[in-house]
Amino acid sequence: MTIGNIPKDIRRKPSQHAYVLLGYLPTTRLEHITNKAARRRTVGNLFHTCMAGILEPLKTAGIEGHAMASGDGAIRRAHPIYACFVADYPEQILAVGVKTGECPGCKVHRNDLGEFGALADSPFRDINKILDALEALDDSNDYSDFAQTCADLSVKPLAEPFWKELPFTNIYQAITPDVLHQLYQGIFKHLVSWIKIAFGEEEIDARCRRLPPNHNVRHFLNGIGCLSRVSGQEHNQISRIILGIIIDIPLPEGQSPVRLIRAVRAVLNFIHLAQYPVHTTVTLQSLHDSLQQFHDNKEIFIDLEIRTTFNLPKLHFMKHYAYLITLFGTTDNYNTEYTERLHIDFAKDAYRATNHKDEYPQMTLWLERQEKIQRHAKYIKWRLEPPITPQAVFYPQLIFPRETRMTKHPSLKSIPISTIMDDYGATFFREALAQYTVRTGNPNATRREIEDHLETFTLPIAKFPVFHRIKFISARRFESETRTIDSVHTRPSRKDKRNQLVAGRFDTVLISNGQMDSVGINGTLLL
Repeated sequence: MTIGNIPKDIRRKPSQHAYVLLGYLPTTRLEHITNKAARRRTVGNLFHTCMAGILEPLKTAGIEGHAMASGDGAIRRAHPIYACFVADYPEQILAVGVKTGECPGCKVHRNDLGEFGALADSPFRDINKILDALEALDDSNDYSDFAQTCADLSVKPLAEPFWKELPFTNIYQAITPDVLHQLYQGIFKHLVSWIKIAFGEEEIDARCRRLPPNHNVRHFLNGIGCLSRVSGQEHNQISRIILGIIIDIPLPEGQSPVRLIRAVRAVLNFIHLAQYPVHTTVTLQSLHDSLQQFHDNKEIFIDLEIRTTFNLPKLHFMKHYAYLITLFGTTDNYNTEYTERLHIDFAKDAYRATNHKDEYPQMTLWLERQEKIQRHAKYIKWRLEPPITPQAVFYPQLIFPRETRMTKHPSLKSIPISTIMDDYGATFFREALAQYTVRTGNPNATRREIEDHLETFTLPIAKFPVFHRIKFISARRFESETRTIDSVHTRPSRKDKRNQLVAGRFDTVLISNGQMDSVGINGTLLL
């Protein structure tokens, strides 16, 4: 569990302990129940019973309030409510009580999930009608009538869902977007498999191997066809190169690849736009336009006989992103990537600390001791640190304020101009440096005067220090926080210890001339 007023800069760092473990849920499959339908219903009811026990304090606290200390030390009456359910698709349908293959939020029919316009006629499920249907179980003597009532509303006949008595909670609007499982491990995973079928896995792998090495992008030396159990991070790396790989591959039977490339580019645009740390009406409209562009060009996969329908719940849920971002904030507030990382701290490390016999009480005791140690360490740090001065209010922006950071000492101290021009590819370094020097010394000179002065100008220095890396650091919000937004690398070709040639690596840089649009790369210079 985490609370909504914690800054996301803190929440996304496991070391800051912004998440609290409330309890472990049983993983039993109840194999002693031979009837599969009864077993599934029992497992679902067991999950809701456990969740109801964990969230029991919210029933009273949400209505009557609870005295809580805020960051400034003042005691205020707070009304905590259950606002967001952050989980992957199997856990979402388990929580909301719908069948697999349906949208966990809205009531669109499962055969219309691939239609872009289906959302207009399918709002979110009515929580009041569903609660009334679940209440009918107590009043009805015939279970079949209760089951039929639930079936008419496209929900499972749950006995006591955990969100039934939680105040001000609408579980169908509490389902949040999930960049990890819905986009990278969902839609993009499908897209990569469709691309392999369309162009051939051998050609895709061959082009992956021919890509030049890069500092910030993984180089798949054996291609992507041999990968198994691909992680979200690997799909993230593949998304950076996939468009450049397929850009000029011809399709079978002479078909035009234009629609396929447009569909791939639309999905990539949507994935990247969905991860913006700040959104405006312009970016949300761009999100909608990217999804529209995919649906306009998706028929190419049907023409290639790769797909017959697009009734994918994760594809359909992309329609809800703009609305849910407006409702709950940007997706980095509730990405499951953070909670997946906590499985190591709260489950795996805790289990390794036991003797693997009767592990549950040992795990809880170990975690309790870890929390006490962390709390005591933070108290000591707070007492030893000087008083915190009030800081200026930080307003998020689309373009982050950033500082340029470089090492104290250059990577190479003295490099001749000829080496810079030949090995680093800076062909016009001498002319550009001379022009910059003259312009700096004569800021009011006209272009003609500068050109006349360059004819007799001679550089007084023949060698220069060279830096191989520049970091861009975000503006600090907290005194102890520094975060690298981006970095630029350059390194010429060289020979290793075995006298083998190592190819050079140079990053591509876009430099703004002060007229760059908020979306796109218009008004930039390519270096």
